[in-house]
Order: sequence, then C-alpha cells, then structure tokens
Amino acid sequence: MEFLSQYGASDLFWIELSLFLTGMSKGGFPVGAIALPVLILVWPGQAQAARAAVGFMLPMLCLMDVVALAFYWHKVQWGRLIYLMPATVAGVALASFLFVSDESALIAVSDRALKIMIGALGILFVVYFAAKKWILRHIHASEPTWTKGSVFGFAAGITSTLAHAAGPVMQMYLLPQQLEKKKFAGTSCAFFWMLNLVKLLPFAMLGRIQPEGLKLGAVLLPVIPLGVAFGWWLTHKTEQKHYTILIYAVLLITSIALIVKAF
Repeated sequence: MEFLSQYGASDLFWIELSLFLTGMSKGGFPVGAIALPVLILVWPGQAQAARAAVGFMLPMLCLMDVVALAFYWHKVQWGRLIYLMPATVAGVALASFLFVSDESALIAVSDRALKIMIGALGILFVVYFAAKKWILRHIHASEPTWTKGSVFGFAAGITSTLAHAAGPVMQMYLLPQQLEKKKFAGTSCAFFWMLNLVKLLPFAMLGRIQPEGLKLGAVLLPVIPLGVAFGWWLTHKTEQKHYTILIYAVLLITSIALIVKAF
C-alpha cells in the first residue's frame, strides 16, 4: 500500500466521493456529471491531473456499468441502442486518433486544454438542464432513427472519449422518446456499458490506463456497488427535483473553478 502515500486523507475522501457520485448516476440518479470535475480538482500532480483522472475513471466506469446492469437488465430497450452504436464506435476511434495519443495525436490537447473542455462541458450540461423543461414542452414523442442515432452516437463517442462526458448527449437522444424513468435509466446504463467497453481498447493501447490507477481503484472498489445501489434506491424513492438542482449548482461552481484553475 506504499503507493497510497502520495494521496492525503482528504484526497482519498474526494476521490471516493467522486466514485460514489458516479456510481449513483449509474444507478439512475443523475449526479455523475459533478464527479470528474471534482476528481480533477483534487488529483495529486496537477500538471497531468485531467489526463490521469480520465484514465483512472474508465476501468471504474466499466465496473459500475456491470453492477448497474444487474439492477436494470430487464428494463433495457436494446432496440433503441442499435441506431447509436456504429457511429459511436466511429466517434471513439476518431477522438482516440486525433486527441488521445500523446505522441501521434494530430491535434495536440494539453492537460490545460482538457481541463477547460471538461469545465465547459460541465457548464453546458447545467445550461441544458435549465432548458430541459422548455425543450420537453416543445417536442413530441418520437422514435429513434438511423439519422438521429448516427448524429448522437458520433457526438457521444467523441465527448466520452475526451472526458467521459456523453451524459447530456444521451439524454438529448432519449428524452424525446419519453421513456418511463426506469426504462430510461436502464437504456442509458446499457449504452454506457457498451461505450466504455469500446473505449478500453484505445485507452489501453495508448497508455491512458496506468497501473497506479488500477491499484487505487482496487482499494476503493467497495465504494462502487454502494454508490450504484444508493442511486438505484433514490431513483425509486424520491422525486429528486430539489436535490438535482443542488447538484447542478455545485457542478456549475466546480466547472468554473476547473476553468479558472487551468489558467
């Protein structure tokens, strides 16, 4: 456990909290967007904090997806995901080729730029949340198509590869379909399970998953099922309106702080 010496007690607490919040989101309670900005802000070694945190989170997300699927397997609308996956794989491949590789990237993305992107995506997430009710009032229930699936799948592949930030994209794809909340949560969970498995290959090949991160994840492993189970319970037991507003307020603050820290 010598590798833990680089993390202070407060660092470990915030990393655990980030994993717990992400697990809650996988369980169906939408608080995961705050997790990555918080994780980057507290990650040791700020010079490469964004890259390290994104790489650390991917194996954790894969484990969370498996636990969440155990809760929602029978609620997944698999037919709605067929339209997404070809373009999603293409988005992951393009983002990996252009941005993720340190040595051969065609477009170099520094850790500072990655922090700014993640902070900006967080702010856009808050804006989207604020406008969601207006959007729902002005759209009619619709079924998925190849055109919609290709657009949203490609966007999800790129944003998820850069910053695990495809949540808003998936919401924009599924919300017009007006699914019951458990089916919505289950279908989202299944999509991210497939997406994160696809991302494992380029992340591993490009050295984004580090042994130290895997060791830390193994130590914090018990947090994952607890977070997923708590999120599943909250999804079934609460209205979540006021709590969600609080979370998005915190997300806005942390996203702005992340951008300021990048400069």
